[in-house]
Amino acid sequence: MKNPIYILPLVLLFLFSACSNEEQLPTIGGITIDTVAILKILDEEGNDLLDPDHERYLDPSKIKVFYERDGRMIEFIEPHLDMPRNFRVDPPHEFQDTYLMFLVLDSEKTVIQWNENESDTIHAEFFKHSGRDFLLKVTKVFFNGELKWDVESKSRRKVTIIKPIIL
Repeated sequence: MKNPIYILPLVLLFLFSACSNEEQLPTIGGITIDTVAILKILDEEGNDLLDPDHERYLDPSKIKVFYERDGRMIEFIEPHLDMPRNFRVDPPHEFQDTYLMFLVLDSEKTVIQWNENESDTIHAEFFKHSGRDFLLKVTKVFFNGELKWDVESKSRRKVTIIKPIIL
């Protein structure tokens, strides 16, 4: 085997001579995707409907999410992902007193089917910038036609949803 001391300078020479000036260096842009809405789901009496101890509990295993694609509503289910239905429900903790649903808004129109009898529609507006840096960010969230959050509010994208009691 040849002496590796001669190979190292050759490798370094090739590495440093590959680009003769900074203009030839690749520019690496950033990617920012900010499309999650945080939902707090309550009934008219203020009870947390994501709480398993509540009688009107909305079981996450039965919740389905649909996104509008080419004019059709397509159910999102990708079993290999950490969030196979593009949402997760976090339990209360020392800084949060209720369950929260973190939902990815993947199109301008999202339908949440809570169970066989209830569904709601979320419309979102997005700001999109493509170039050296790519940015996709939600700027407005409407729940059943009512504006619930706007980027101008400069607040956390946390939306409280009041579900009426259905008899």
